[in-house]
Amino acid sequence: MKIPYYYMDYFDQRMNKFGFVISALLSFMVIYSLFSHAYAHNFYKNQASIFFTLVKQFEIEDNLASDNLHSNKSISLRHSENAANLLKHIAFFNNRMTVNANFVKKYNIIFDSLNLTTKALVAANLADEALKEYGLSQGLDVTQASSLLNMTMNTGTTMKMGENITMPSGPTSQALNLAKKHVIDHANFDTSTKIAKSLKILFLRSLKNATIDKSNGLMQIPIEMKTESVKNLEQGIDNLMSALNRKAPLLEVSSIVHGQIHPNLFLVYDLKLKGE
Repeated sequence: MKIPYYYMDYFDQRMNKFGFVISALLSFMVIYSLFSHAYAHNFYKNQASIFFTLVKQFEIEDNLASDNLHSNKSISLRHSENAANLLKHIAFFNNRMTVNANFVKKYNIIFDSLNLTTKALVAANLADEALKEYGLSQGLDVTQASSLLNMTMNTGTTMKMGENITMPSGPTSQALNLAKKHVIDHANFDTSTKIAKSLKILFLRSLKNATIDKSNGLMQIPIEMKTESVKNLEQGIDNLMSALNRKAPLLEVSSIVHGQIHPNLFLVYDLKLKGE
């Protein structure tokens, strides 16, 4: 049986600040909740979170198509094709949608009225997509890049940024081994960095200063811990942007998404894991 290593390490570092009793209780609940899950960040996604993630991806690809129109027509065409494919998926969710110049603006306004959990789910999706696109930029195919989103390790394994990072097992390990040392596809790389920037904007506008509510369900997480996790989430997003900009190893980018961004989203905004 595998337990998601980055959640275990994350909680071990945080619990010391809130006393032995709270630490023991929360650790037990988290372990019990996550023990039966093969993948630690396989969040339950509602329809709104899927739809608005697609809208934000479309906006990014459409803007990149315009930005590269005169400087690199082949890359511009790639982004245009990506935008068109995303538009098909968006239309699948809303067949009454009318595409016009105000299309993205309209849905960005609607996004502002969504509940906090849905916005956090979109943030989690964007972190995933940034990682996936970065994997694609390094020569992985879609299946291999998608395996990066399900990163697991054996019980007891830990990952700390800047220290000895242990290679994960299974399909994720295979994908990381296949990735090139240098970015080879500029279209996917540009998409990855733009998604990370979109994630930071979403955080600043919708998550950073939002009112944090008490936890729902059995696992009651102290408000103090949630407040600290908001700060850690921002740092994780900044680390992601920095790692992408300097073309860091894929393993490092994966560890940021799985070890710094997703756990904090999970803690603060009451995201649910599939199967809960």
